Amino acid sequence: MNSGTILYVPVAKAEGGATITVQGQAYGATLSLDGNAISTGTGTVVATDSVRYVPIAVAGTGSLYLTGIVIDYASDRPAATSHVVTVGPNEQYPTIQAALDANDSSETNRLVLKIAPGDYREKVTVTKPGVTFANADVTAKRAVTIRASYYSSNTFDANGVFVPQDDHDLGTDKCATVTIAAGATGFAAYGITFQNDYNVTDHTAAGEQTPAVALNTKADKVYLKNSRVIGRQDTLYVQGTGNRVYVDGGYVEGTVDFVFGDANAYFTGTQLHMAAFPGKNNGYFTAANTGKAGVGLVFDRCDLTVSPEYGGKAHASLGRPWQTVIATTTHRNADGSSYLESWDASTKDPKYADVSSAVTYLDSTMPDQVPATRWNVWTGKDKNGKSVDVTYHADVRFREIASHAADGTLLDPADYKNIVLGTMENPSADEVAAVRAQLIAKLGFGDGAGLWTVPDGSWPFAYDANYTKPGEPVPGTPTTPGAGQGTGQDSADANGANKADTLPSTGSAVLGVVIAVVVLAVAGIALVLFRRSRRR
Repeated sequence: MNSGTILYVPVAKAEGGATITVQGQAYGATLSLDGNAISTGTGTVVATDSVRYVPIAVAGTGSLYLTGIVIDYASDRPAATSHVVTVGPNEQYPTIQAALDANDSSETNRLVLKIAPGDYREKVTVTKPGVTFANADVTAKRAVTIRASYYSSNTFDANGVFVPQDDHDLGTDKCATVTIAAGATGFAAYGITFQNDYNVTDHTAAGEQTPAVALNTKADKVYLKNSRVIGRQDTLYVQGTGNRVYVDGGYVEGTVDFVFGDANAYFTGTQLHMAAFPGKNNGYFTAANTGKAGVGLVFDRCDLTVSPEYGGKAHASLGRPWQTVIATTTHRNADGSSYLESWDASTKDPKYADVSSAVTYLDSTMPDQVPATRWNVWTGKDKNGKSVDVTYHADVRFREIASHAADGTLLDPADYKNIVLGTMENPSADEVAAVRAQLIAKLGFGDGAGLWTVPDGSWPFAYDANYTKPGEPVPGTPTTPGAGQGTGQDSADANGANKADTLPSTGSAVLGVVIAVVVLAVAGIALVLFRRSRRR
């Protein structure tokens, strides 16, 4: 869509208003909805006092690649129901994918997979909305581990086309053990371990580390309750501008960029563990490529840890800014390798004009291995193999607020004079609470129009003694999230860390009420929504 284009979106008369979200990518264009400036991926509330057409206008010198328009009516939110099927060797379905393929679901009639503890060696794709994976052992003392071993070699030919090296080399976007597709809105997981074995249990020699995603989320309203995501490079991929992911407790393990993507993802009470890999002494917790209107990755009261295998030699960076880069020209060799020919530090790469990497650590525990520089820039290599800073610094939004050491001592920003990117702050407790409230509001959690009523954390079915070993504790007995790191043998406690206490109450229903995304047809005009997946 070029400058001067105007779309008229029909809305119905309804109480409480509606939220309209324009999905896509703006390339230099400016957008307005009902006369107000907007950004792609961010919902805007409009009045619905009468049937009318709401204009979306494109202006400026660029263009808009439109992938969808979502309308969410505050008045059209029926309470969710659910139906439960069992998965396991002696259950209704032997595999998770078989259960998904055989059953329909929606956000108002959820499909709950009650999965017996054990290893499920399968590559899983969730395509339908309203799906829940739940450990049948509600104590989560016995793990449900979904595991596979696919990867990306990042091998390209002279034309920059990806060249798979074998049947398991699928590229970063397709190699995940579990993929939550764009249409699988409202996915939830309780006490599940998502693991990519590549570089974890196989291909573990020095020099073999490569992207191998464990969980790839491309949908909105993804909720993980005390679940574990285990890999090495690129463990957890959260995709989709404007999509929301809520990680409630649990554990994420990796080495390089192991939480990455452009979705808005909120982690509370989560352990982020940097594992060791042979031949490596450095790693990066995050690599965000957030859109300018997005909140990015938020880690609230989380615990960052580093493997003791590093000893005192680890360089554990808080993250680096993916795709927030300057304009460069690249030379690609016949073997597919490449190097930087030229670069302009004052000009942003126009392909990523809307990218503004955002990561916030709030009131979180930091390991000693995080360097004084705290973060890293994004780099490329010149013809001689020398690293070049290609970060467009002005658009990086990195914040570290009220960080503390393992003993609880607050880190003093005055002790960190050489922070390479972003800011480090140590505000009062009241100011920390205010920042938390602001972030939660921007993330779109709550009960109003366009907001997501986050599940309250209750397991989606009652305690069942058939799935608990004799002598094991009953629900409510605390365990340690992240126990048995990297083994897939223990999952996080079902009653472990609670989500932020500043969130609005969601009641005590077995399943939280989910927001139904309504595709409206007025006067014979239908809006067909679709998404285009992003590739790394």
